[in-house]
Amino acid sequence: MNDINEYLKSTKSAVIKLFEAYYSYWELMEEPKRPVFTFCGDIDTEDYRLAFNEWEKENRDILDARIKRDNEFAFEFFSRSTLMGTVLQYAFWGIDKFSKNETVHEDFKDLIKTNSKVKKFCIGRLYEEIPIGLIIYAGRNQAVHFDDSDLHPVSRRVFEKLTNWYSPTFKKWYRSDYFDLDNSNVLNYAENVTYVLDWRNYESYETDIKQMLNAI
Repeated sequence: MNDINEYLKSTKSAVIKLFEAYYSYWELMEEPKRPVFTFCGDIDTEDYRLAFNEWEKENRDILDARIKRDNEFAFEFFSRSTLMGTVLQYAFWGIDKFSKNETVHEDFKDLIKTNSKVKKFCIGRLYEEIPIGLIIYAGRNQAVHFDDSDLHPVSRRVFEKLTNWYSPTFKKWYRSDYFDLDNSNVLNYAENVTYVLDWRNYESYETDIKQMLNAI
C-alpha cells in the first residue's frame, strides 16, 4: 500500500463490518418500547399512587422485558468496546504508516521527544485541546493493554486530560468516570473514546483519517 487512500480501500470492508457488529448490540435497546407513565395533577397524592400502581401492573411484562434487555446491553459493554478497539487499531496502523508529522503538540513536549514515533500522532482536529491523533493513540494502547497498569505516559496524560474537564458554564472542574483509568468498573475504554471522536459510522471514521493525513 502506497498511500492512505489505498490503505482505506483495502481495509474498508473490515471496518464497516466492525461498525455493523457494534450496532447489532443496540438492537437490544429497540424492543420492547419503553412504556411511559403520564398523570395530570399533583404527584404527591393518593390518586397519583393508585394510577401509577395500575399502570405498573398493566405494563409489568413489558417493564420486566425492558429491564432484562437493559441489563443484557450493559453486560455487553466490554464486547462493544472490543469492536471499537479494533476500529482504533485500524486508525492507528494508518497513522503509524503514513503520517509524516514532525510537530509535537505543546502540552506533550515534555513527554514526546523529537526522535519519538509518537509525534506522528500529534495530528488532526482538537478535542478538549488534544489532537485526535493522540486520542486514537491512547485509546488504541489502552484497549490493547487494558490489563497492564503501566500505560505509556503519553496515553496516561491523554486520559488524564479527558478525565478532568472544565465547565465554562459553572466555572469549575469536573472529573469524568468515562475516562478515569482508576475506574474499576471499566476495563476497555474504546467505546468511550470513539464516542468523543464522534465515530458512529464508517463515513465519520474515514473523514477524520483523510483529514489527518491530508488525503482530502
